[in-house]
Amino acid sequence: MLGVLSRTAVQTRNGKWKEFNKHAILISEGTYVNNKKHGVWREYYDSNGGLMIEETFWHGVQHGRFASYHPNGQVLSEGEFQNGSREGCFKVYDENGTNIRNIVFANNEEIQEGDGYKLRIDTAAACRV
Repeated sequence: MLGVLSRTAVQTRNGKWKEFNKHAILISEGTYVNNKKHGVWREYYDSNGGLMIEETFWHGVQHGRFASYHPNGQVLSEGEFQNGSREGCFKVYDENGTNIRNIVFANNEEIQEGDGYKLRIDTAAACRV
């Protein structure tokens, strides 16, 4: 007897996973654990297959390094997530790799000097490598 999956059957995703667009170009890859993204995930540009985003998950929640890339391969932005929230310094770069902006986050909120954090947060110090 042949088994037939219904259209409503739910597939449990575990292990390495790759997704392709309709032209068979790889657009994302990573690992699932019990249907949740886990570890490093990469997304790629449809147009040229270049790396677009590299991010880290812990059982379905963004946690760890995040980086996005310009189509020419240069870093566009980079920062850290902790339990799904942006934390600390996120750096933004132009297409030539020049750091053009630094943004400091606390609990996923951008910190502005007028928010009462001026005396406690030094943006330049928070964004040093």
